Amino acid sequence: SNGKRGTYGVPGSGPLAYCGLMGVCAALDEARCKFTEDQLLNAPIANNLRAGDWLIQCLVDRLVDMPGLEQVGDWLRRAAQILAGCPRTLAPFYFDLLVPGLCAAASNCLLEGSSDFIAVSSYSSDLIRNLALATAQFWGATKSAPLHWDRAQTEGWHKLPSLCAGLPHFSAGFMRNWGRDTFISLRGCLLVTGHFQEARDTLLVYANVVRHGLCPNLLDAANRPRYNARDATWFFMQAIQDYVAESPEGEEFLSAPVSLKWPVKDWDAELSDLEPQTISDLIHLIFSAHAKGIKFREWGAGRGPDAGKGIDDDMSERGFDVSVSLDETSGIIYGGSEHNCGTWMDKMGSSAKAGNKGKPATPRDGAAVEIIGLLKSSLRWVCELNKEIFKYGAVKTSSGQHLEYSEWNQRLQANFERLFWIDPDEKGGASCAGIYRDTVGASRKWQDTQLRPNFCIAMSVAPELFAPERAQAALSTVASRLIGPLGICTLDPTDKEYRGDYHNDNDSADTAIAHGWNYHQGPEWVWPLGFFLEAWHHFGSNGEADAARQAMRWLMEHRSMLREAPWRSLPELTNSKGQHCHHSCPAQAWSLGTLLAALRVMNR
Repeated sequence: SNGKRGTYGVPGSGPLAYCGLMGVCAALDEARCKFTEDQLLNAPIANNLRAGDWLIQCLVDRLVDMPGLEQVGDWLRRAAQILAGCPRTLAPFYFDLLVPGLCAAASNCLLEGSSDFIAVSSYSSDLIRNLALATAQFWGATKSAPLHWDRAQTEGWHKLPSLCAGLPHFSAGFMRNWGRDTFISLRGCLLVTGHFQEARDTLLVYANVVRHGLCPNLLDAANRPRYNARDATWFFMQAIQDYVAESPEGEEFLSAPVSLKWPVKDWDAELSDLEPQTISDLIHLIFSAHAKGIKFREWGAGRGPDAGKGIDDDMSERGFDVSVSLDETSGIIYGGSEHNCGTWMDKMGSSAKAGNKGKPATPRDGAAVEIIGLLKSSLRWVCELNKEIFKYGAVKTSSGQHLEYSEWNQRLQANFERLFWIDPDEKGGASCAGIYRDTVGASRKWQDTQLRPNFCIAMSVAPELFAPERAQAALSTVASRLIGPLGICTLDPTDKEYRGDYHNDNDSADTAIAHGWNYHQGPEWVWPLGFFLEAWHHFGSNGEADAARQAMRWLMEHRSMLREAPWRSLPELTNSKGQHCHHSCPAQAWSLGTLLAALRVMNR
């Protein structure tokens, strides 16, 4: 609406969570729960409906900007006429008969148009039904943030919808689309729900802006993306693998055309002969760049007179230097430094008063366990592909050696347990043994052995890396020490660095929490729980039936929140012991996507 309309505000109650039907129905449900039957007619929303037809007219007017919904608009206009003609004392009752019915019909239409799994399961599982419905909140078109800006100028912004990271903070503008968030969310939000064309379009836009051998983190409508994430590329590669496995197109997708916005010769002349023409070529280019080594300085970096537009007001100068290297002996890739944060635990300090400005709370440099798991998954996959589909057999390393994909895969397999497992008898500074290291080779050496949930991601995508008995023991430790009511603690509560309550507006002089420096130092994030559940299904239980029963116990609070929260969704994170976090997005795509994907795995 170009800013002409926002959410409807109910006097005495405030603005609705959503502009559309679900926002209205959530407000009606909240009134029913909050007020007794005798009090219900004096609820703010009932008073508003009795006083005038503003709410129904708001619903009618907003459809002017929604092409393809003309019949729904006609229905709402007839409903508005009915309300206008009824006695004002009865208006809330008529409204409650009409609008929730339309919302239910729209919900059923969405579910029945989804995958067979969703269409069938939604009749027997409220949890799956509500998760699937909630994923629709995130897919949409916005004028300020089309998936690809240049194409939007010719094709129209309505034709380039995207998967936003979370609501309301990431609903519009250049912060809407993030590579890491998109590809963690994609399997559950788009593939499990059967929206294959949407997934394909998203993959291809990101594919065409690969640079330095990396998928961008902040997309910026493909204008000037940021390539400061070491993990986004591997979640992208996993998403390609998932799309090929799930979609009717299958392996034919690997022949889809690619035309890089920034040709390889512009960022690495030594790899210029690998300029990709297809997705298959692009996959080989990404592996080749990592095998050769990646080293560059972010464009727009710094704040000097010759630096151009600054891209990060808090990063130190050395933080803009991005590097990745391959250890040819073990097959492990290392990267980052203590000055930047290239994984999802990416909080950069911003408080000069507290002394954390320009310092990452969790740099996780070295070899992050989930990156190694995703790398192994991708290597295993390309080794299994038909050679007519994926014609490449080897990459060239920094030493000039040709490393066959099968050999790289075998080296990772042979070295992972040796490098990452913390044996109960091991001597050293580990606060917890019988788990897997979070990183190997971190500049802050003590952070290598901290108990975090990231090895669950690796277990989910590359279970072959893990000795089953050890995996089961490590998962049991996560279950007993990290799982909260909604999410998983990002750090063991017994760790000396643990700070479980996140407040981004904290202006104290306490380095550990000022300006929310502890974003990933204890607060309980929801999305890793999905990967934990998949790992638990594979390793951690006494059979699939037991795994499913335990999973349902862990998901009790999620059922309630999806039914009762104004956003009808799941949040980004909670504070300690499931407490509400005011600075968290109340609706987050990957929180839904990973859980829905896990439930589909368990239902198979």
